[in-house]
Amino acid sequence: MPQPVFDRSVLKVTQVILITLLVAAWIGGLWARQAAIVLPVLGLMMLAAVASPRANVPRVLYLRWLKPAGIVRARPHQEDPAPHRFAQGVGGVFLLAASLFALAGLMLVAWVLAWVVVALAFLNFAFDICVGCIVYAQLTRIGILPLRRTQTV
Repeated sequence: MPQPVFDRSVLKVTQVILITLLVAAWIGGLWARQAAIVLPVLGLMMLAAVASPRANVPRVLYLRWLKPAGIVRARPHQEDPAPHRFAQGVGGVFLLAASLFALAGLMLVAWVLAWVVVALAFLNFAFDICVGCIVYAQLTRIGILPLRRTQTV
Protein backbone atom coordinates (compact mmCIF):
# COMPACT_ATOMS: atom_id res chain seq x y z
CA MET A 1 0.00 0.00 0.00
CA PRO A 2 1.51 3.37 -0.99
CA GLN A 3 2.14 5.83 1.81
CA PRO A 4 0.08 9.03 1.89
CA VAL A 5 1.80 12.38 1.41
CA PHE A 6 2.25 14.02 4.79
CA ASP A 7 3.39 17.63 5.28
CA ARG A 8 5.80 17.73 8.22
CA SER A 9 5.54 21.53 8.39
CA VAL A 10 2.27 21.09 10.28
CA LEU A 11 4.26 19.23 12.96
CA LYS A 12 6.92 21.93 13.06
CA VAL A 13 4.32 24.68 13.53
CA THR A 14 2.69 22.66 16.32
CA GLN A 15 6.03 22.14 18.02
CA VAL A 16 6.93 25.83 17.87
CA ILE A 17 3.56 26.75 19.38
CA LEU A 18 3.93 24.16 22.16
CA ILE A 19 7.50 25.04 23.04
CA THR A 20 6.92 28.79 22.96
CA LEU A 21 3.69 28.84 24.95
CA LEU A 22 4.76 26.26 27.53
CA VAL A 23 8.09 27.97 28.23
CA ALA A 24 6.39 31.38 28.39
CA ALA A 25 3.71 30.00 30.73
CA TRP A 26 6.34 28.37 32.94
CA ILE A 27 8.20 31.68 33.21
CA GLY A 28 4.91 33.50 33.86
CA GLY A 29 4.02 30.83 36.40
CA LEU A 30 6.97 31.89 38.51
CA TRP A 31 4.91 34.98 39.37
CA ALA A 32 1.33 33.90 38.79
CA ARG A 33 -0.14 30.41 39.09
CA GLN A 34 -2.81 31.41 36.57
CA ALA A 35 -0.23 30.92 33.81
CA ALA A 36 -0.97 27.21 34.12
CA ILE A 37 -4.16 27.84 32.13
CA VAL A 38 -2.05 27.16 29.06
CA LEU A 39 -1.78 23.48 30.10
CA PRO A 40 -5.40 22.45 29.45
CA VAL A 41 -5.69 24.80 26.46
CA LEU A 42 -2.71 23.21 24.70
CA GLY A 43 -3.71 19.72 25.83
CA LEU A 44 -7.16 20.13 24.31
CA MET A 45 -5.64 21.68 21.17
CA MET A 46 -3.46 18.61 20.70
CA LEU A 47 -6.27 16.14 21.33
CA ALA A 48 -8.59 18.02 18.97
CA ALA A 49 -5.92 17.75 16.28
CA VAL A 50 -5.81 13.99 16.82
CA ALA A 51 -9.58 13.76 16.49
CA SER A 52 -9.84 15.76 13.25
CA PRO A 53 -7.50 17.59 10.88
CA ARG A 54 -10.12 20.34 10.65
CA ALA A 55 -9.84 20.92 14.41
CA ASN A 56 -6.04 21.13 14.22
CA VAL A 57 -5.38 24.80 15.04
CA PRO A 58 -1.69 24.77 14.03
CA ARG A 59 -2.63 23.07 10.73
CA VAL A 60 -5.22 25.75 10.00
CA LEU A 61 -2.72 28.49 10.93
CA TYR A 62 -0.13 26.91 8.64
CA LEU A 63 -2.48 26.35 5.67
CA ARG A 64 -4.29 29.71 5.86
CA TRP A 65 -1.49 32.11 6.78
CA LEU A 66 2.02 30.76 7.21
CA LYS A 67 2.30 28.74 3.99
CA PRO A 68 0.58 31.27 1.68
CA ALA A 69 2.71 34.08 3.12
CA GLY A 70 5.86 32.06 2.48
CA ILE A 71 6.78 32.09 6.18
CA VAL A 72 6.83 28.28 6.36
CA ARG A 73 7.50 26.07 3.35
CA ALA A 74 5.88 22.71 2.76
CA ARG A 75 7.89 19.64 3.76
CA PRO A 76 5.97 16.80 2.10
CA HIS A 77 7.00 13.24 2.88
CA GLN A 78 5.45 9.93 1.97
CA GLU A 79 4.75 8.44 5.37
CA ASP A 80 1.95 7.28 7.60
CA PRO A 81 0.65 10.16 9.75
CA ALA A 82 -0.76 7.77 12.38
CA PRO A 83 2.44 7.62 14.47
CA HIS A 84 2.56 11.42 14.59
CA ARG A 85 -1.09 11.57 15.66
CA PHE A 86 -0.35 8.99 18.35
CA ALA A 87 2.58 11.10 19.60
CA GLN A 88 0.38 14.20 19.60
CA GLY A 89 -2.28 12.33 21.55
CA VAL A 90 0.24 11.26 24.17
CA GLY A 91 1.43 14.87 24.48
CA GLY A 92 -2.16 16.03 24.87
CA VAL A 93 -2.78 13.47 27.61
CA PHE A 94 0.40 14.58 29.40
CA LEU A 95 -0.76 18.20 29.30
CA LEU A 96 -4.25 17.33 30.55
CA ALA A 97 -2.68 15.31 33.37
CA ALA A 98 -0.47 18.31 34.11
CA SER A 99 -3.64 20.42 34.25
CA LEU A 100 -5.16 18.13 36.87
CA PHE A 101 -2.01 18.29 38.97
CA ALA A 102 -2.01 22.09 38.68
CA LEU A 103 -5.65 22.17 39.80
CA ALA A 104 -4.68 20.05 42.80
CA GLY A 105 -1.95 22.56 43.64
CA LEU A 106 0.88 20.18 42.73
CA MET A 107 2.65 22.64 40.49
CA LEU A 108 6.00 20.85 40.48
CA VAL A 109 4.43 17.67 39.07
CA ALA A 110 2.37 19.70 36.60
CA TRP A 111 5.39 21.52 35.21
CA VAL A 112 7.54 18.38 35.11
CA LEU A 113 4.91 16.80 32.84
CA ALA A 114 4.79 19.97 30.75
CA TRP A 115 8.59 20.01 30.43
CA VAL A 116 8.50 16.41 29.21
CA VAL A 117 6.24 17.62 26.40
CA VAL A 118 8.60 20.56 25.72
CA ALA A 119 11.64 18.26 25.60
CA LEU A 120 9.98 15.76 23.26
CA ALA A 121 8.63 18.53 21.01
CA PHE A 122 12.12 20.03 20.84
CA LEU A 123 13.68 16.66 19.94
CA ASN A 124 11.24 16.32 17.06
CA PHE A 125 11.55 19.96 15.98
CA ALA A 126 15.34 20.16 16.03
CA PHE A 127 16.41 16.62 15.20
CA ASP A 128 13.33 14.92 13.67
CA ILE A 129 13.35 12.39 16.50
CA CYS A 130 9.75 11.50 17.27
CA VAL A 131 9.78 9.49 20.48
CA GLY A 132 6.01 8.97 20.30
CA CYS A 133 6.45 7.54 16.79
CA ILE A 134 9.05 5.11 18.12
CA VAL A 135 6.66 4.03 20.87
CA TYR A 136 3.87 3.69 18.29
CA ALA A 137 6.09 1.47 16.12
CA GLN A 138 6.94 -0.76 19.07
CA LEU A 139 3.31 -1.03 20.18
CA THR A 140 2.35 -1.92 16.60
CA ARG A 141 5.17 -4.47 16.34
CA ILE A 142 4.00 -6.33 19.44
CA GLY A 143 0.36 -6.16 18.33
CA ILE A 144 -1.06 -3.69 20.86
CA LEU A 145 -1.89 -1.08 18.20
CA PRO A 146 -3.25 -1.87 14.75
CA LEU A 147 -1.28 -0.66 11.75
CA ARG A 148 -3.48 1.91 9.97
CA ARG A 149 -2.78 4.26 7.16
CA THR A 150 -4.84 7.37 6.57
CA GLN A 151 -4.64 10.15 4.04
CA THR A 152 -4.78 13.36 6.08
CA VAL A 153 -3.08 14.99 9.01
